[in-house]
Formats: sequence, C-alpha cells, structure tokens
Amino acid sequence: LITRSFFKLLSESAQNHCRKVDVVTVKGSNVPMPIYTYDTFQNQVFPQLRAPKYSNLALEDILSRQAENYDASVWTSDPDLTQLRCLATNQFKKTFEKGLNDYLGGRWEFAREQLEKADKMMASNDIGGDGPSRAILKYMAENDWVCPPSWQGHRPLTS
Repeated sequence: LITRSFFKLLSESAQNHCRKVDVVTVKGSNVPMPIYTYDTFQNQVFPQLRAPKYSNLALEDILSRQAENYDASVWTSDPDLTQLRCLATNQFKKTFEKGLNDYLGGRWEFAREQLEKADKMMASNDIGGDGPSRAILKYMAENDWVCPPSWQGHRPLTS
C-alpha cells in the first residue's frame, strides 16, 4: 500500500499507474487519508537479468546507469513493468473506480455490484481476485451491506 504522502512524491507518469484503493484513518489519528496501490501480477516468470554478452560492464553497473538515466517513459516502455500490470486493464480500473466512488459516497448497493465485478476480473491473479475490492467488500459485509448513518466516506484501518 502507498500513502498519499509517498504517492505525491511520484512522477505524474508513475502516479498514473497507481490506483486509489480506499480512504482510511489509522490508529492514533482521526484524519482520513487515501491509500493507493501499484497493481502487479507476481506469479509469473521473468527472464533472468544478465549483462549483454559483449559488454565489459557488470550487470550492477548497467542497472545503475539505467537508474541514473531514468525517464518517465519507462512506465509504458519497460516490458517488465507492463507485464506486471497485465491484469490491471482499463476496464478493470474503471469498474473498480466506480465501485470505490460508490462506496466512499455511501451508495453501497451499487458499490457492492461493481467491486464484486472488479474482483472477478482479477480472478486469474496470484490470490484469485482483487485484494482491495475484497477488503472493502469484507468491511461492507461486516456492516450487513448497509452504509452506516454516520458514514463520512472513510473507515478505520484495523489491520
């Protein structure tokens, strides 16, 4: 999970590949804060990194040079980054965002439908669904799917 403070430090290109997943309060604070994630499908095989065959540089040196020459286009051009996001399709992101907005806005009956749909769209990932959708659905289920009258668009983060 990514805090808003860290999110704001990211380049705009990096922010565009993160997803707001909830608004919470943490223990010891009553200030609501949005939290974000960077969607990745971890359970896949990536080629082993190696220095080019005819390079006189070690892999560590090559990677250091690449980091020094960072360009925001890496978020769309790097094959490993795009492969990690393979399940986070535009349709998934739109579905989740609609569900999140309905949840935060207290329209839980609509939120439930969209978040369940988003969870199913991520069924082929490592955990068989979408963790953020499941966390919100669990919270709503604990409230019998009824938005509390005192709802202010955030929940306490307890774990």
